[in-house]
Amino acid sequence: MEAFALAMRKTFRYSLWCMALFVILMLVLPEHKVFLQSLLLGTVTGIINTSVLASKVWVVGQMADDPNVRPKGTGTMLRFMIAGLAAYATFLFPHIFTLSGVLLGLFLIQGISYLLVFRNSK
Repeated sequence: MEAFALAMRKTFRYSLWCMALFVILMLVLPEHKVFLQSLLLGTVTGIINTSVLASKVWVVGQMADDPNVRPKGTGTMLRFMIAGLAAYATFLFPHIFTLSGVLLGLFLIQGISYLLVFRNSK
């Protein structure tokens, strides 16, 4: 579980660096502000989804050590609802967000976490 915790710490660190980069780019490139705001919304949503999934995986890992610990679900519905809320915000405020930026932000964090967990599992 130490390798998993290290991978999650790196994932959150890299995602915060990406968010800082998006904010800097938003200041430098104001003509792409809507897309970069969408990337920020997707990144924040991806961080929340990743933390929910990591907590569920951590509980399953604890179940291997202590059989009395039981997971109470996978959190899939919660993660769908959070991503759906971000998508709904893009339709409510099309002048602030674009759907493509939100989806890229969501998949960026998931991609970073998959790469880091895979790399740390070897």
